[in-house]
Amino acid sequence: MAYRNLIKRKLRFALTVAGIVVGVALIFSLLSITATAEQVARQQFTRLVGYDIAVINGTLRQGRALTQRQIPLLGLGTQSLLTEDVVDAISNIPEVYAVTPVLTVRGIVNGIATTVQGVVFQSYADVVGNINVVEGTGFLCYDCREVVIGKGLAIELNASVGSKLTVSIGNTSVEAVVVGIFETGIRFQEVVVYAPLRLVQEASGLEGYVTQVLVKCRDPRSAQAVANAITSMFPGLTVVTMAASLQRVEEAINTMTMFFLSIGLVALTAGGFGVMNTMFMAVAERTREIGILKSIGATDGYIFALFLLESALIGLVGSVTGLFVGVFFTRVVPTLISLTGGVSAFGPRLAQNPGGLRLVEVAITPEVVLTSITIGVLVAVVAGLLPSYRAARMKPAEAVRYV
Repeated sequence: MAYRNLIKRKLRFALTVAGIVVGVALIFSLLSITATAEQVARQQFTRLVGYDIAVINGTLRQGRALTQRQIPLLGLGTQSLLTEDVVDAISNIPEVYAVTPVLTVRGIVNGIATTVQGVVFQSYADVVGNINVVEGTGFLCYDCREVVIGKGLAIELNASVGSKLTVSIGNTSVEAVVVGIFETGIRFQEVVVYAPLRLVQEASGLEGYVTQVLVKCRDPRSAQAVANAITSMFPGLTVVTMAASLQRVEEAINTMTMFFLSIGLVALTAGGFGVMNTMFMAVAERTREIGILKSIGATDGYIFALFLLESALIGLVGSVTGLFVGVFFTRVVPTLISLTGGVSAFGPRLAQNPGGLRLVEVAITPEVVLTSITIGVLVAVVAGLLPSYRAARMKPAEAVRYV
């Protein structure tokens, strides 16, 4: 009966469903975008950060403060430095798998300003785990004049394995040979120069000092315990766990999700009012029918359920249709734009894809699908409660006499 009552007035039914379609499609699209953002953020975070703990000097009680002359020369801001003794102490913690010191300074390589990182290459690779050397090898020395550069910087300098580069740090310049080129796929990471730790310390005048110590735990779940141990040993140090950083990223994404969901609910609320208006009109038009049904034995609960089921059907049809519309605009349209190089039948050039950059595919998860459909049906059902209640409370005698 609910189905037949709805399709009697196809145009009204279609227009009412359209309001739900718009709201559900918007909610689905926005939730899919935030789900994609969360996945990409997790992947990139894992890819960029291979270590579990970063130790820096947040105060002047440990290590050494930079002089006013060194600050602009080395590009280190006003931070303090760590002594290398910290590395030995941290490495003695049982849960620690590997430790590596890093001295990061600003430098100039053949006239191009870039970041120079002094590292012990093998231990750095063990801790970070994401140095993809595509040409040549890493350096095994501590103070030799060899460097590993990023692919992006190699392109800018027109350098290759075996090329000689002039690396300037502060007022000191040294000539070094490129022994390896690494690639990350992320442009800003490929303009970094890795050099032996001792070489960078001597060039910058910071012998025995580093800017940070990176720690890899045997079990990532023990990172907080290791961080607490480091804080107990060195109260003046700032210890940052990557799990905490990832949690902050997730909190930011959750805030964005709630914001997007609020926008979608506003649009869906408009559709809900459309459902309510349609159901009130249906009750007014079928008053005599309600009276007849009650006179032949239909209970108030039956009438209430009948009209509420009609609202639910509107919500279900609108939600499923909105789901397909959302998939079309989040997956099909970007694919068409990508295949046509940004020119499509939908209008002028909507997107650029320089250098064959791959567009991120929007994630469609079961949770997003279920949430979108549930919200759409729920809004329609809530909108139909009052009209259904009014229909159920009609008195049979008065309803039958209604013309």
